[in-house]
Amino acid sequence: MKTTPWEVVGSRISDAYLAGFLDGDGSIVAAICKQDSKRYPNKPYRIILKINFTQHIRHEVLLMAIRKFLGVGSIRRIPSHNLSELVIVKKGDIEGILNRMVSHLLLKRKQALIALRMIKIFKNCKRIKKNAIAPHDFARLLSMAMEIRKLNSGTGGKNSHKLINPVTTQV
Repeated sequence: MKTTPWEVVGSRISDAYLAGFLDGDGSIVAAICKQDSKRYPNKPYRIILKINFTQHIRHEVLLMAIRKFLGVGSIRRIPSHNLSELVIVKKGDIEGILNRMVSHLLLKRKQALIALRMIKIFKNCKRIKKNAIAPHDFARLLSMAMEIRKLNSGTGGKNSHKLINPVTTQV
Protein backbone atom coordinates (compact mmCIF):
# COMPACT_ATOMS: atom_id res chain seq x y z
CA MET A 1 0.00 0.00 0.00
CA LYS A 2 1.27 3.42 -0.93
CA THR A 3 1.62 5.95 1.88
CA THR A 4 0.92 9.62 1.39
CA PRO A 5 2.82 12.49 2.97
CA TRP A 6 1.12 14.42 5.80
CA GLU A 7 0.55 17.40 3.51
CA VAL A 8 -1.92 15.43 1.44
CA VAL A 9 -4.30 15.11 4.37
CA GLY A 10 -6.94 17.66 3.40
CA SER A 11 -7.50 18.81 6.97
CA ARG A 12 -3.93 20.09 7.14
CA ILE A 13 -4.13 22.23 4.03
CA SER A 14 -4.85 25.87 4.83
CA ASP A 15 -4.62 29.25 3.15
CA ALA A 16 -1.30 29.88 4.94
CA TYR A 17 0.07 26.51 3.77
CA LEU A 18 -0.99 27.28 0.18
CA ALA A 19 0.62 30.72 0.35
CA GLY A 20 3.90 29.09 1.38
CA PHE A 21 3.49 26.54 -1.39
CA LEU A 22 2.82 29.33 -3.92
CA ASP A 23 5.86 31.27 -2.66
CA GLY A 24 8.06 28.19 -3.08
CA ASP A 25 6.70 26.01 -5.88
CA GLY A 26 4.14 28.18 -7.57
CA SER A 27 3.82 31.21 -9.75
CA ILE A 28 1.55 34.11 -10.54
CA VAL A 29 1.75 34.62 -14.28
CA ALA A 30 0.71 37.47 -16.52
CA ALA A 31 1.09 36.06 -20.03
CA ILE A 32 0.98 38.41 -22.99
CA CYS A 33 -0.25 36.32 -25.92
CA LYS A 34 -0.50 37.16 -29.58
CA GLN A 35 -3.98 36.70 -31.07
CA ASP A 36 -5.15 35.83 -34.55
CA SER A 37 -4.86 39.13 -36.45
CA LYS A 38 -7.77 38.26 -38.79
CA ARG A 39 -10.20 37.65 -35.95
CA TYR A 40 -8.94 40.54 -33.75
CA PRO A 41 -7.45 43.13 -36.14
CA ASN A 42 -7.49 45.98 -33.56
CA LYS A 43 -6.30 43.88 -30.63
CA PRO A 44 -3.26 41.79 -31.61
CA TYR A 45 -2.45 40.85 -27.99
CA ARG A 46 -4.34 39.64 -24.96
CA ILE A 47 -3.35 39.27 -21.32
CA ILE A 48 -3.94 36.04 -19.45
CA LEU A 49 -3.53 35.76 -15.69
CA LYS A 50 -2.72 32.35 -14.18
CA ILE A 51 -1.76 30.78 -10.89
CA ASN A 52 0.36 27.63 -11.10
CA PHE A 53 1.34 25.16 -8.39
CA THR A 54 4.10 22.82 -9.62
CA GLN A 55 5.40 19.52 -8.25
CA HIS A 56 7.38 16.49 -9.38
CA ILE A 57 5.06 13.98 -11.01
CA ARG A 58 5.46 11.57 -8.08
CA HIS A 59 3.81 14.18 -5.79
CA GLU A 60 0.83 14.82 -8.07
CA VAL A 61 -1.45 13.55 -5.29
CA LEU A 62 -0.61 16.73 -3.36
CA LEU A 63 -1.79 18.87 -6.30
CA MET A 64 -5.00 16.84 -6.40
CA ALA A 65 -5.57 17.53 -2.70
CA ILE A 66 -4.95 21.25 -3.26
CA ARG A 67 -7.38 21.26 -6.18
CA LYS A 68 -9.97 19.57 -3.98
CA PHE A 69 -9.34 22.11 -1.18
CA LEU A 70 -9.67 25.07 -3.57
CA GLY A 71 -12.47 23.56 -5.63
CA VAL A 72 -11.00 24.94 -8.87
CA GLY A 73 -8.24 24.41 -11.40
CA SER A 74 -6.99 21.67 -13.65
CA ILE A 75 -3.96 19.44 -13.40
CA ARG A 76 -1.69 18.92 -16.37
CA ARG A 77 1.40 16.79 -16.76
CA ILE A 78 4.64 17.85 -18.36
CA PRO A 79 6.28 14.45 -18.97
CA SER A 80 9.42 15.90 -20.56
CA HIS A 81 10.27 17.49 -17.19
CA ASN A 82 8.59 14.91 -14.89
CA LEU A 83 6.33 17.68 -13.58
CA SER A 84 2.67 18.07 -12.74
CA GLU A 85 1.04 21.45 -12.52
CA LEU A 86 -2.22 22.71 -11.02
CA VAL A 87 -3.32 25.63 -13.20
CA ILE A 88 -6.02 28.19 -12.33
CA VAL A 89 -6.98 30.60 -15.13
CA LYS A 90 -10.48 31.92 -14.43
CA LYS A 91 -10.18 35.49 -13.17
CA GLY A 92 -12.89 35.03 -10.54
CA ASP A 93 -11.13 31.94 -9.17
CA ILE A 94 -7.77 33.72 -9.17
CA GLU A 95 -9.27 36.68 -7.36
CA GLY A 96 -10.80 34.49 -4.65
CA ILE A 97 -7.61 32.50 -4.12
CA LEU A 98 -5.32 35.54 -4.01
CA ASN A 99 -7.65 37.37 -1.62
CA ARG A 100 -7.45 34.36 0.71
CA MET A 101 -3.66 34.03 0.48
CA VAL A 102 -2.31 37.57 0.06
CA SER A 103 -1.90 38.22 3.78
CA HIS A 104 0.24 35.06 4.09
CA LEU A 105 2.44 35.59 1.01
CA LEU A 106 6.04 36.64 1.47
CA LEU A 107 7.84 36.36 -1.87
CA LYS A 108 4.96 36.80 -4.26
CA ARG A 109 2.89 39.40 -2.42
CA LYS A 110 3.68 42.17 -4.95
CA GLN A 111 2.65 39.95 -7.87
CA ALA A 112 -0.57 39.01 -6.05
CA LEU A 113 -1.48 42.63 -5.34
CA ILE A 114 -0.80 43.63 -8.95
CA ALA A 115 -2.86 40.68 -10.23
CA LEU A 116 -5.76 41.69 -7.95
CA ARG A 117 -5.60 45.26 -9.29
CA MET A 118 -5.58 43.88 -12.84
CA ILE A 119 -8.68 41.78 -12.16
CA LYS A 120 -10.43 44.89 -10.83
CA ILE A 121 -9.55 46.73 -14.05
CA PHE A 122 -10.77 43.78 -16.15
CA LYS A 123 -14.09 43.90 -14.28
CA ASN A 124 -14.58 47.67 -14.47
CA CYS A 125 -12.89 48.63 -17.74
CA LYS A 126 -14.65 50.29 -20.61
CA ARG A 127 -15.39 47.92 -23.47
CA ILE A 128 -15.45 49.21 -27.02
CA LYS A 129 -16.87 45.87 -28.21
CA LYS A 130 -17.86 42.63 -26.46
CA ASN A 131 -14.29 41.36 -26.08
CA ALA A 132 -12.35 44.53 -26.82
CA ILE A 133 -11.03 46.60 -23.93
CA ALA A 134 -10.59 50.33 -24.46
CA PRO A 135 -6.99 51.22 -25.41
CA HIS A 136 -6.44 53.27 -22.23
CA ASP A 137 -7.41 50.34 -19.98
CA PHE A 138 -5.48 47.85 -22.10
CA ALA A 139 -2.34 50.00 -21.81
CA ARG A 140 -2.71 50.00 -18.00
CA LEU A 141 -3.17 46.21 -17.97
CA LEU A 142 -0.19 45.71 -20.27
CA SER A 143 1.99 47.84 -18.02
CA MET A 144 0.91 45.85 -14.95
CA ALA A 145 1.50 42.55 -16.76
CA MET A 146 5.04 43.69 -17.57
CA GLU A 147 5.53 44.60 -13.91
CA ILE A 148 4.54 41.07 -12.82
CA ARG A 149 6.83 39.58 -15.47
CA LYS A 150 9.76 41.65 -14.20
CA LEU A 151 9.13 40.46 -10.64
CA ASN A 152 9.16 36.82 -11.76
CA SER A 153 12.60 35.40 -12.42
CA GLY A 154 13.29 34.29 -15.95
CA THR A 155 10.43 36.18 -17.64
CA GLY A 156 10.63 39.64 -19.06
CA GLY A 157 13.98 40.46 -17.51
CA LYS A 158 15.44 39.62 -14.16
CA ASN A 159 15.73 42.16 -11.38
CA SER A 160 19.21 43.49 -10.87
CA HIS A 161 20.33 43.03 -7.29
CA LYS A 162 23.46 44.49 -5.84
CA LEU A 163 25.70 41.88 -4.28
CA ILE A 164 26.91 42.71 -0.81
CA ASN A 165 30.10 41.29 0.59
CA PRO A 166 28.96 39.78 3.94
CA VAL A 167 32.37 40.34 5.51
CA THR A 168 32.92 43.98 4.66
CA THR A 169 29.29 44.90 3.91
CA GLN A 170 30.53 46.77 0.84
CA VAL A 171 28.70 46.77 -2.45
